[in-house]
Amino acid sequence: MRAIQSYLPNPRHAEIHRIFVNTKPDVAWQAARHFDGAKIPWVRFIFDLREIPDLIGRHKADSADRRLGVDQVAEHGKGFAILYENPGKEVVIGAVGQFWHLNIPFASVKPGDFLEFQEAGWGKVAWAISVDPYREGSTISFEIRTTATDESSWEKFNLYFKVIGVVSHLIRDSVMSHLQAQLGKMKFPEDDERKFPGDEIIPQAKHQIAFHKNIEAPVSIVWLYLMQLGCDRSGWFSIDALDHGGKPSIDYLVEGWKKRKVGDELAATPAKDRFYNVYAIEHEKYFVIGGETERLGGPFKMTWAFILEPMGEDATHLISNARMVSSPEWAEWLMGNVIYPPIHGLMSGVQLKNIKRIAERDAQARVATTNHKL
Repeated sequence: MRAIQSYLPNPRHAEIHRIFVNTKPDVAWQAARHFDGAKIPWVRFIFDLREIPDLIGRHKADSADRRLGVDQVAEHGKGFAILYENPGKEVVIGAVGQFWHLNIPFASVKPGDFLEFQEAGWGKVAWAISVDPYREGSTISFEIRTTATDESSWEKFNLYFKVIGVVSHLIRDSVMSHLQAQLGKMKFPEDDERKFPGDEIIPQAKHQIAFHKNIEAPVSIVWLYLMQLGCDRSGWFSIDALDHGGKPSIDYLVEGWKKRKVGDELAATPAKDRFYNVYAIEHEKYFVIGGETERLGGPFKMTWAFILEPMGEDATHLISNARMVSSPEWAEWLMGNVIYPPIHGLMSGVQLKNIKRIAERDAQARVATTNHKL
């Protein structure tokens, strides 16, 4: 679990931006931890505009530290403070303030008191940079969370963030893009060209279609939702009007639906008159289902694999890979090139989007069981 969740659990708003780079974690950490946003000219200009009222009030500019990054926070504070740091892994920054004012008043809150601070009239913001090993390189993530100590303050803070958030998002995009360019962008193999668990079930398949989604939730949470697939359990998390009889898929975890095994059947339809079989499964790694039937006057066989690849400790690359074989040849060509791609593509796209949404919701709602301390 990310350390930021110990300091600002159950945020009212959260965003995560992740990049993948061709450098080892120690190098990526040094670059991200000590990056100075002021080196990006337009970012420096935006912050200079923000400081104009202070300069007018003082009638002259002070000799100010013009850096924009964690190093500046660590040395000068100015409302923001380092709440937690695990060198080489992650750092969490936080502040309590009335951010909706032009000249922001900050509350004096020690890092150890940040979580429990609930005095009415304040907004709370925390952001974190974390680095994890990934494949031959690293993944760097930037997460920001916001909330407030009462409803009135949240209304003001939320309105402020909706306006400033556009610029804030652009700044984060720019910083992450600079880091990615500096460290080298990681190149990924095309999922359609990779070999996946379950491919050996139909080795002669000429038609394969793969989709993927990066999910900011650990493999353990994503896996549990895959175990609930099927009309005999949650549904398909896709277009319920088409594949679940119009009944909404169950978007929460049910205690008794944590496992599947080879040979199990998943109801493909609400009427439970057609089923998928579980062909292969390895806990929190892959889940392969499929079936055989007749279509267009000939035999039809397909497999549908879900593969989970951890991205560091708290995020998942989820792949959905479907393969098919059929006969006669004209039927296989029609199914593989005309009928199957748009239908399966639409349904899988919605499915992965919904699994991402509910898994990330659950991940953000977790409460840390251990305390992180400086």
